Amino acid sequence: MIHIREIQTSDVEAMLALRSQWLSERFNTVDATERERAWFSRYPGNMMAPALVAEDDDQIVGYILCALIKHPAMPGTAASIDEICVAASHRKHGIGRRLFAELRTRLIASVTDLSAIRAQFDREDETAEAFWTALGFEHHLLEYTDYLE
Repeated sequence: MIHIREIQTSDVEAMLALRSQWLSERFNTVDATERERAWFSRYPGNMMAPALVAEDDDQIVGYILCALIKHPAMPGTAASIDEICVAASHRKHGIGRRLFAELRTRLIASVTDLSAIRAQFDREDETAEAFWTALGFEHHLLEYTDYLE
């Protein structure tokens, strides 16, 4: 059974392994660098960088990373999805959708001036485009936005 929870420091290595697996499906990659490790390590306990993991029998099978951003010209706070990843063995079971839904619920409950949730991805990634469109995001050039009204 899939359980979704906040990221913990002890999750970073498993998340890096999952990310490396995902990247190796698309690119010729090597193991995680210290720079990637430091980037992932900024999420646990960071109120400005909410992140969740999906577990199946105590194994991390997915995650979603986010950053809260104050736009200098627009009112409120925007949430930017930094990355979402689900293990190949667990794809097409709604885990990505559940991760996003839980993150969205938590953002709405905790960020009083939340104005939008944005997701950016490679414009040639048809799978990502279909995913964000299915979640109701609107396409704006190279990003999709879920306006919270």
